[in-house]
Amino acid sequence: MTALIYLDPEAIHPVIDRVWHRTRLSRIPAPGETISTRCGETAAAEFEPMHRRPEQGVPTQCPYCDVEYRRERGVPIPDGHPGLQPRPKRRRPR
Repeated sequence: MTALIYLDPEAIHPVIDRVWHRTRLSRIPAPGETISTRCGETAAAEFEPMHRRPEQGVPTQCPYCDVEYRRERGVPIPDGHPGLQPRPKRRRPR
């Protein structure tokens, strides 16, 4: 007998540098597989048990992913939404 566990890829919100993002996953990525977020960030997938989440502090929502998510679903975007501002350039590691 097996225990079937259903996972919803739409509910996966990867956290990159303490910011949670939205993705367009069609399946659960393998550990180490590169994933892309709606705002264009990329990172390798890694998995941790939920009880470890507080160790990294409270993540904030990516405003750019939120804008893309709202646009795709026809959800109004409030004036002054931070995701409507130009995205700051990321510093590249040396």
